[in-house]
Amino acid sequence: MEDLNYLLKREQEELLRARIAHSSVARRVHQRLAQGYATRIRHHPHPYRTQRSDGSASFNPFPFNVEGGAA
Repeated sequence: MEDLNYLLKREQEELLRARIAHSSVARRVHQRLAQGYATRIRHHPHPYRTQRSDGSASFNPFPFNVEGGAA
């Protein structure tokens, strides 16, 4: 069984990298990696997220609208 915390961490890292990517190619690569981790999280035997009615799940890597860790 995969480590759920590892999957969550990697998904968040890829979402952050997609957000700050300098090119559209890099952004798409990171988004695809994040989607892959999201799929693995969704199929994990210990459910973590509740899906919305449209099938999406929320995650905001910048909940306070602060990018790059600066406050």
